[in-house]
Amino acid sequence: MKSTRIGKTIKALALALATLILGAACASAAPLSLDVRSENRRVLIPGPGDGTIQIQVVAPDAPAIHYDRPRLNLALVIDRSGSMSEARKLDFVKTAAHQLVDMMGPDDILSIVAYDHNVRIPWPARPVGRDRAELHRIIAGLYPGGATFLSGGLEEGLRQAKSGQRRGTLSRVLLLSDGLANRGVTSRGNLRELAAVMSEKGISVSTFGVGNDFDEELMTMVAGGGGGNYRYLGDPERIVAALTSEFNTASRTAASEVEIIIRLKKDCRFGSVIGRDWRRDGDSYIIRLGDLSAGERRTVFANLNVAGERTGLRDVGEVSLRYRDPVNSKMVTASAQAVSLELVRDERTYREGFDRSVQERKAVAESSVLVQEAARLADKGKKEEAKELLVKAAKGLAAAPASPEVRAEMDHANRYKDSLDGMKDMTSEPAKAAQKAIKYRSYETLQQR
Repeated sequence: MKSTRIGKTIKALALALATLILGAACASAAPLSLDVRSENRRVLIPGPGDGTIQIQVVAPDAPAIHYDRPRLNLALVIDRSGSMSEARKLDFVKTAAHQLVDMMGPDDILSIVAYDHNVRIPWPARPVGRDRAELHRIIAGLYPGGATFLSGGLEEGLRQAKSGQRRGTLSRVLLLSDGLANRGVTSRGNLRELAAVMSEKGISVSTFGVGNDFDEELMTMVAGGGGGNYRYLGDPERIVAALTSEFNTASRTAASEVEIIIRLKKDCRFGSVIGRDWRRDGDSYIIRLGDLSAGERRTVFANLNVAGERTGLRDVGEVSLRYRDPVNSKMVTASAQAVSLELVRDERTYREGFDRSVQERKAVAESSVLVQEAARLADKGKKEEAKELLVKAAKGLAAAPASPEVRAEMDHANRYKDSLDGMKDMTSEPAKAAQKAIKYRSYETLQQR
């Protein structure tokens, strides 16, 4: 009798364990959260009818259940042009690549693409396996070569990532370069579009700019189109930490191919998105966010226009999310949140409708766009025009509600304006490093993580 009870208990435990395992295998990751707020919940009429909404997307800090990290499919695209021999840049890249290999699991898929004026594929996409000696030997054998065929390296990296795609894998291209694309396709727009097309097929692109001579506009555009991250590495020694961080970010992906979808009612028009690209798809406006890691946040500001002559509450449209669940690889479309604004004629009532926190964040984002543009003008020697934009940025911040973030951004814009006169030679290494750092700070601020 006792053995019978024990047997039944074991069967019950086995059934419970099997149910738990099967449930975990079929489960979904915890959903992303979506929060939509208006800068001002009211619109003054008669008037231009302009309004701004803040859209925040937050990934859960931890999955609802425990599951192993997703299988990774990484394509490491390494610039080995002649300039990579300077300041031991390629040596640091190789050190980082060795560390990346050691962090990857045997079932993770890796490809290595190396380019100068030619493109080589010393390790086509395949599992890392348990014998890593060959991978380390390949990395150790990389050496500086000739010109920079960046488009060829990127295109091959995307091909390798595509060939390594499997159900349930997270695919990412990691592109490192220290220079300007001077072979093959050099158009920033074309390279961005190439990355965007592959992003829609589940392959994101992260870019790493090394030193002070690379084209950061190209690198940011490719990362933006590819739904990945851009990192500025002025000091080559940071390459190891940057690739390690990228690996950890990919390993903790909570949602991939994340997109914000905005649909507007009749007579409501879409204006723009502050500091971000967007596209129209039928009656929808799509803002691509790429991949989100656990605990990560994205904040977006979309400008709208509402027409109308009658007071009262007005349905403007709705905002929803679409993304791929990393646990079961299925696409998820989250429930839409409605957006409504009240049309009023009384100016005092209108002024009382502002959300101070949204005003602050929007002002910082708008300032970052202006600082970024000012830095591009300064690069071309147009310092007076750059200063005018920086004055405009400071005035916009002064009009916003005071906060530590607003004050910090104002101080930054003013310091940059004052420093421009001291940059006599914009081609000097200190000036190039300062300009890169200014633009990278603006980029990071606009990501609103």
